[in-house]
Amino acid sequence: MNYDPRALLSYYARLAPRERLLVGAAAISVVLISLYSFVWEPLQSSREQIARRIALKEKDLVEIQKERQTYLDLQRRIEANQTALNPGDPNFSLFPYLNSAVTQAVGREHVTSMNPAEKNIPNTDFQEQMVEIHLNQISLPQLVDLMYRIEKGEHPLRFSRLQVKKRHNDIRNFDVTATVSVLKAVNQ
Repeated sequence: MNYDPRALLSYYARLAPRERLLVGAAAISVVLISLYSFVWEPLQSSREQIARRIALKEKDLVEIQKERQTYLDLQRRIEANQTALNPGDPNFSLFPYLNSAVTQAVGREHVTSMNPAEKNIPNTDFQEQMVEIHLNQISLPQLVDLMYRIEKGEHPLRFSRLQVKKRHNDIRNFDVTATVSVLKAVNQ
């Protein structure tokens, strides 16, 4: 069957004006509905789909940034632990270093006792060296100076225990019990 477009035009010309108007309106309606169904509506749905995907990706990005912060925090902690475990100066001795720091910060007259101790950590190659310090009648500025000297000094150390008690007869002075420890590799 051969299709001749001139036959369609001659058929259209034979129609009454009112029928031509209806056929034209129907043709325009079909074109508009086709444009809406095959062009406009797919564009709108793909735009909405892209907007949803962008929102999901932004949410994922926020989550990844949180995880990154957690990772960096853990990495800083690991590095801090590694520096605590580094052998550092092999000639470093905890007791003389603390004795010097305590004497400079609070003076000998406030030192009640300084007790060194060592303990092997089970299932590891490390030994914990610690010194328990008892101080009497020290002021708050002296305590702050002592803590600063120990934690920010030449060999940064950490307090593993710190107990500060207010004196009942002198509220401006304190009794302090502190334990400072360091991990060292066991010599083999």
